[in-house]
Amino acid sequence: MKAPEKIYLCDHLLRGRRGHHLGYNLALVDAARRVGCSVELITHREFDLSLSQGCPAKGIFHTDYRFDPPRWLSRNQRFLGGLTAWSTFRFARDLKRFPAPRSSDAIFAQMIAPRHFLGWLHWFESQKDSPVLFLHLGYAPEKFTTPEIAGALHRLSPKLQRRLFLVTDSEKMVPAFEGILKIKVHHLPHLISYDIPAPASRQESDALVVFAPGNARREKGFCEVFRVVDSLIKSGTAPGLRFVLQCHDPDAVCAGLLKNGPPALPGVEWIPVGLSDDEYSNRLSKADVILLPYHLDQYSKRTSGIFCEARVAGKPVITTRGSWAGDRVMSEGGGWLIDEKNDASLINVLRSLSSDFVLRSSEACALSDSAFSEFHRDSFMKGLLDLFSQAT
Repeated sequence: MKAPEKIYLCDHLLRGRRGHHLGYNLALVDAARRVGCSVELITHREFDLSLSQGCPAKGIFHTDYRFDPPRWLSRNQRFLGGLTAWSTFRFARDLKRFPAPRSSDAIFAQMIAPRHFLGWLHWFESQKDSPVLFLHLGYAPEKFTTPEIAGALHRLSPKLQRRLFLVTDSEKMVPAFEGILKIKVHHLPHLISYDIPAPASRQESDALVVFAPGNARREKGFCEVFRVVDSLIKSGTAPGLRFVLQCHDPDAVCAGLLKNGPPALPGVEWIPVGLSDDEYSNRLSKADVILLPYHLDQYSKRTSGIFCEARVAGKPVITTRGSWAGDRVMSEGGGWLIDEKNDASLINVLRSLSSDFVLRSSEACALSDSAFSEFHRDSFMKGLLDLFSQAT
């Protein structure tokens, strides 16, 4: 299996410690170095280069995936079109600052939106020495249904087509993207970036700790969790349960619920800040059940990094029927399924947790070793190198 001389890891969302991007990229750096590749991070201009842990890094990107204009601008399509055009132009200019790659190099570009897709393809065509280019697709396949994208793919020479790989970490995304782009899309499983401690010991009499990690966002089901936990605690119908709920960085909808701060409820711990890698992994280790009530408009096909981490940690999950995570629970066990945006469905599961927790926990523990193998950084890198070998 042939390895590239150098791998460029490109993430325009990599600004600092916020989110999973830093840990994800550093895990990839580690995996690449273990197979003998040199690595360079290509990041947002705001990235603190001291966070790269000695890996060479260059900040070139001005814009990122989150193109979310203010509401007043969204209502004015003339101005919105101008802003979209500017973002596309800005991204193309940023790519001109990319280090000159060689044909023996690989580029792994993450979190690709349609305008980034076009920018990368135009840049790819302009290179004197064509590297092997991996474009990572993870969101909204329907937004890639444009004449511009179809035309850009059609114009690629046979040589460039052999050196371009479209990849996604969701097996449910593969047919969706292939149907739209009319080109093969490869599945590379999500990788976990945390070292997860062994599960904390618990007594049978201990309260079950239900952990809902992540920032407060509508699509992650935060509003339902907020209402349900408030109802269960105030009605006294959640005996034997303790809740640990993250509520930092809320979106506009969730900020309305939290405008007076998270409510003080007995048996509920609110975490109003982001967690460091060590803090998060320790919280995951001490939890008994992981709560992921995702909305299907965002998570029907999209992977969940938290779900992957819960699987490796041997923790049963509560998640939405029909989501990517829900399909895994349906086929593998190790959790409970709830209906989307349905408070009553979530309440029923939470009230009955203690009755079958031992069974679901046992199923989740039995899945831990296979999940570790599936989502390990070395497994991801092996898949990447297999594709690189095909191209070269």
